Amino acid sequence: MPQLRRLIPTTFAAALTCAALAPAAADAQLVAVNPQSSVLVVGDSLAVGLRPYLQRQLGTDVAWDAKSGRTTPQGLLALRAALKIVQPTTVVVSLGTNDGSSPVRFQDRIDRMLSAIGSKRCVVWTNIYRPARKGPYAPLNSVLSAEASRVTRLHLVDWLSAVSSRAVTLPDGLHPNTEGFEYRSQLIADAVKDDCGVGTIGSETAQSDATGGVASPA
Repeated sequence: MPQLRRLIPTTFAAALTCAALAPAAADAQLVAVNPQSSVLVVGDSLAVGLRPYLQRQLGTDVAWDAKSGRTTPQGLLALRAALKIVQPTTVVVSLGTNDGSSPVRFQDRIDRMLSAIGSKRCVVWTNIYRPARKGPYAPLNSVLSAEASRVTRLHLVDWLSAVSSRAVTLPDGLHPNTEGFEYRSQLIADAVKDDCGVGTIGSETAQSDATGGVASPA
């Protein structure tokens, strides 16, 4: 399995250090393969567990900023800091699981994330499943689905269906086991390839102009 390379040019290392010290990036955990990484992942613990798999499945460099317990507003701060360093064509978002249950508030957070990402980047966002103790999540998924129907560059990965169909196991009711994380990662990789046209190192195709939608488990 390929490992993320940590050797980066001196100027890029300096930029990374400055970003790490900035107040807006205080919550950031950026690990970048190189400044030209095609894909940036921003997320919570459900993104942390993807790191052993996604780069191999995509066959292209991936930059990561993922931290357990992160909410969407915290992810927005991390996203803004990361985009000062890397310029991906695709952003993978794994956020919302740690947010409250207000669809109005979540809608505003999605809009701010999409605005920060920019209109020319493809976005892949996993929908939400969480145990009852963390609050209702159906209203959040409804907002995500409506947004994907409206915004052509936003594509959803149907994690909820993967859980509901028992394609994955969640030992603690929220996080999958090793096989489940690999399965989640493959769903995301398929969406990035199919909907955003990113896949093989050195050979990116044009981003899809298809209407945004939901990528479901096969």
